[in-house]
Amino acid sequence: MSSLTKSLNVYQGVGILVSTLLGSSIFIVPAMAASLAGEKSIIAWLLTLLCILPVAFTFSNLAALYPSEGGTAFFIRQAFNGQFERFTSWLFLAAMPIAPPIILITGISYLGALWNLNEFQLFLAESFSLLALFIINRYGINFMSKLNTFITLVTLAVLACLIGKAGLAGAFARPIDLSMSWSDLGIVIPAVSLIFWCFVGIEAVVHLAGSFKNVKRDFPLTILISIGIVGGLCILLGLIVLKYHAYGNPVLNANYMVFLFNILFGSAGKIFVAVMAFCTCLAAVNLYLVSFSKMLYAMSMTGALPECFQKLNKMSVPIPAMLLCYSIVFLTLLVRQLIGFQLEELILYANVIFMAVYLLASLAGVVLLSGLKRGMACLSTLLCSCLFISLGIKCIYVLLLCIGVMIIDYIWYHHQRMIQA
Repeated sequence: MSSLTKSLNVYQGVGILVSTLLGSSIFIVPAMAASLAGEKSIIAWLLTLLCILPVAFTFSNLAALYPSEGGTAFFIRQAFNGQFERFTSWLFLAAMPIAPPIILITGISYLGALWNLNEFQLFLAESFSLLALFIINRYGINFMSKLNTFITLVTLAVLACLIGKAGLAGAFARPIDLSMSWSDLGIVIPAVSLIFWCFVGIEAVVHLAGSFKNVKRDFPLTILISIGIVGGLCILLGLIVLKYHAYGNPVLNANYMVFLFNILFGSAGKIFVAVMAFCTCLAAVNLYLVSFSKMLYAMSMTGALPECFQKLNKMSVPIPAMLLCYSIVFLTLLVRQLIGFQLEELILYANVIFMAVYLLASLAGVVLLSGLKRGMACLSTLLCSCLFISLGIKCIYVLLLCIGVMIIDYIWYHHQRMIQA
């Protein structure tokens, strides 16, 4: 795994992670959360941010100690054994058909709303965007990081304009009731489960830890700065959504930012934010696909997958692994075109997978870390357990994945032993 290039610094790391965390989340979740919990959605935002901080500290501490393309699965191996590592790898890969398509569909939907594209035209746009990303990623992590950093800077500048204009219009002067009763838990907890999607992406950038020039210094800074930026933006956007009532139905929820820019800046602003949303979502999809391909590469290096996934091009990009990732995402887009499904449901199922991954990483932190860092990992384990349970019946999805993974793992290793014999 040492053949992969070390070229990232903290600025590029923040650019990659912020663009990933913003991804589709900031363009749909604030309105969805407001639809679920109304004014109480602000409480849900604050609770989610408090919950994610111990998780972020744990991931940054582990990645600084154990940088690897295997990411969370590598931590699990160090803490437990190879079987747990393989299980975690497969669990993370189970999000491949769900997470990148959600983000890509969101970005294209903004362009679709702008130009009134029909379902087939949206599918074509999604497919061509996926092809463009594959071509870009062939040039390596350094090129991708610079592109993501540029997109992040543009996105933050545009969001700053939106927040500033809304602030001048009195969006933050409106009093918000932050009191909470037991009866409010019925709407706040589902909102927290949904809002968690805004902070999914930490586990993806962990796979790039080995690509940092100074991982022990730069990686923790990358995680914490990115969480602070995204958390602050999300809370402010949540307040603006409530002020202008930019929520309430699936169409408005999916395009709430176009609605806000149209009110605050006119039709020209609407065009600009649609293009920005598309570029930001593309950057997020980019990181996920790079992370998944690195996971396949790492698994092939340990013998969990065929050796064909170990092949790198001259830019140290695992092309066969990347080709498989892009093909799986395309199949999801094709299935959606044929049968259709709701984004909100997909997000919750994706959250179940990522919550399980975060829980396993936190448990690894309890074993591998010491002192205050271990205490933070214990707190992270407790919070992840509560959030995982809050997803209710959707947890069964992870249990079914566990059974499927164990069957695949048994068949593959039994096959390998027969070949070696």
